[in-house]
Amino acid sequence: MESPSASLSSVAKLFGISKSQAGRIGRSREQILADWRTNANPLRKRKREGKGGEVEDALFLWFQQALARGERLSGPILKAKAQELALHSGREFEATDGWLCRWKTRHNIVFKRQHGEKQDADVGSAQSWVSEVLPSLLAGYSAENIFNADETGLLYRGYPDRDPPLLGGKKAKDRVSVLCCANHAGTEKRRLLVVGKSRRPRCLPKDLRALPVAYANSANAWVTAHIFQEWALQWDQELRRDRRKVLLFLAHSSAHPRELQAKLRHIKLAFFPPNTSSITQPMDMGVIRNLKGHYRALVAAKALLSPEQGRAAEIAGRVTLLDAVYMLHQAWSLVRPATVQSCFRKAGFHLAPFEREELDLPPLADVPRPPFMSEQDFSDFVGMDAEEPAVGEMTSEECALAQRSQWAEAAECSEEDGDLDPGSRVTAAEALAGLSAAMKWCQLHGLVYHWERLLETESAVQMAAVAEASQSRATGCSRYVPGVGLPAPPRLGSALL
Repeated sequence: MESPSASLSSVAKLFGISKSQAGRIGRSREQILADWRTNANPLRKRKREGKGGEVEDALFLWFQQALARGERLSGPILKAKAQELALHSGREFEATDGWLCRWKTRHNIVFKRQHGEKQDADVGSAQSWVSEVLPSLLAGYSAENIFNADETGLLYRGYPDRDPPLLGGKKAKDRVSVLCCANHAGTEKRRLLVVGKSRRPRCLPKDLRALPVAYANSANAWVTAHIFQEWALQWDQELRRDRRKVLLFLAHSSAHPRELQAKLRHIKLAFFPPNTSSITQPMDMGVIRNLKGHYRALVAAKALLSPEQGRAAEIAGRVTLLDAVYMLHQAWSLVRPATVQSCFRKAGFHLAPFEREELDLPPLADVPRPPFMSEQDFSDFVGMDAEEPAVGEMTSEECALAQRSQWAEAAECSEEDGDLDPGSRVTAAEALAGLSAAMKWCQLHGLVYHWERLLETESAVQMAAVAEASQSRATGCSRYVPGVGLPAPPRLGSALL
């Protein structure tokens, strides 16, 4: 039905159904796809909700996470977990055998007997996998269509001598998880996925699609199975439009459920042996460290160029989530194709014999080191969050809280992960004044190229301010500045100089 040349009658004829039925299916497209993504039973004729409500939804979330971790589950375990979730949510609920049977039917769940598990892999088995298994997986794929994705934790306000140290709740506000994905050739780096703790941080624009990265949230700012699945399904849709198929290598993790493969048509998932990421995964061989190196260099440069000299740690501590998102985007653009190719080679991905003879680059070889840091200090600065977790699942309490939040559809703007002080907001007038001063400075120093770029930026800001002011007047939501007859343009996000 999405085809431009398709008509309702032709689609109905193709599937042997009536036009009215085809129309109902088309109108229910989003709900059907949502059910499919949650593994709903396709044979159900009536969609009846269970008596557990949010308890059942929370149990299904926990079930997916436990399955991704490879845990062995049974009926008694599920009933006990349901009772525990009901207790956390303050709801009266009894998990009976009949309820469990109906719950499994609704979610298309079937228990199967397992016959043992594979033991953890060691260095020897990793080398064996690289030499014996990897070549057969790579067969039939070009370097442009072989990808690796991995997550990393980032303390985006971190600085070597920042005091006090980031502990407890403060640390949660200063961290995000970042998913990086690139191909073997280094010619395609997927847009970064940044996961924060808050659903709608106050410092980010209202329309999150305006960001240069994809943004999601979870209780602990971790990449969860649900977030990763949504990311993969969206990419699969893009590949479908391009009629392209790719091979994606992933580490064993609760955030990467193997069951996801059944829902992907244009992405083939391949998993590294357990506990071998530091040996076999290209992102861990230097790509992520290179990304963090460029990010830390940008943070250091921001502190160095600030007029408040001698207070670098304090300046770094005022980096907002919006600043971090844009610096991450810039740092990702600075990761060179040669760096990505080198990391794939170091991980054992060889598509041609001559690749083995090329020089492998150190991860920080092309990263500009801050002049006030030694090489060792900068290396420690880059790796200060190397042990930060980036993937994980919610606890029982968090599952229940997340479901209550979804049911209530709370739309409150969180103050965490980007609370702003009054001076960090920038109006359109202030932005234009700053651009005007920068353009004058470029004129006095003969920087014609940069003056032209600033002129283009000034025009873009003026057009955006006029458009938003017009929209604000049209909706009757104009805001007025005292003593001025015209509505003030909406405030823009904090600027990164």
